[in-house]
Amino acid sequence: MARKKLGTHIGVVVDDYRLDPADPGLRDFVMELLLQHKAVFFKSQHLDRHTFAKVARQIGKTEVHPFRTEDEPAVVGISPFQPYREYPEITGIHHDAKVTGNLNSWHSDLNWRAVPTFASILRAVQIPPRGGDTCWANMGNAYDSLSDSVRTELEELRVVHDWAQIYRSAFADHPDVLRQLREKYPAQSHPLVLTHPFTEEKILFSNKVSGVRIEGVSAEESRRILDMVHLLAWRPEFQCRFQWEEGDVAIWDNLAAQHYAVSDYWPHDRKMERITLEGVPIK
Repeated sequence: MARKKLGTHIGVVVDDYRLDPADPGLRDFVMELLLQHKAVFFKSQHLDRHTFAKVARQIGKTEVHPFRTEDEPAVVGISPFQPYREYPEITGIHHDAKVTGNLNSWHSDLNWRAVPTFASILRAVQIPPRGGDTCWANMGNAYDSLSDSVRTELEELRVVHDWAQIYRSAFADHPDVLRQLREKYPAQSHPLVLTHPFTEEKILFSNKVSGVRIEGVSAEESRRILDMVHLLAWRPEFQCRFQWEEGDVAIWDNLAAQHYAVSDYWPHDRKMERITLEGVPIK
């Protein structure tokens, strides 16, 4: 099969390969590519929802979003939104003229959980006639770019990740629901420099969407450190950019990479579907 690197430090495109849940070598093949390249793009898969779910279950243990909603999304245009009752692990990410693209910030999926998501799998259901690309950034490469003195400064720090920073406005009229969910899913503290559980690579593990503060330092110092770390994802040297076609499937290492959905296709429709895979407890 044809493989072509998409970026210098992240991303590989695979042609002439079928994601077949009956293939006994599927998981090993995907995991080898995933841990090596951090983002893998499989062209022209055209999976239906049934096969999509089966493929994901072969690769890892699938998750259901904590804010599960079967009828109306809790936050219009942003997950969680489950379009299929029989597959609650599938999250719909649908945008159109009324619900405009709003995922154009560098982020990781669900790293505000006690056990952050390991990988995300995204399939392209409907692509706009132009625009709608997604970018990925290698945060292990970002860590490697730092000087020894800065690495030492960051090594023992911990970041508080809080989902409320993302969803708070959705609960403006429902403060009781917000309070209940915050009790059920409190903010979590994770290492700023994460040792990847499968590769042992050092990763900068914070992003502007959910990383709210550094523990044990002043607000000013916390802001200085987080701004420095978060801005590294914007450096093109660490990035790749994928131009979607309908039927494509992307799988990425959610611990090692951040992503950014380019919202340049209004008023056209863009419909994607995502499944996330469980991670392991962070040491």
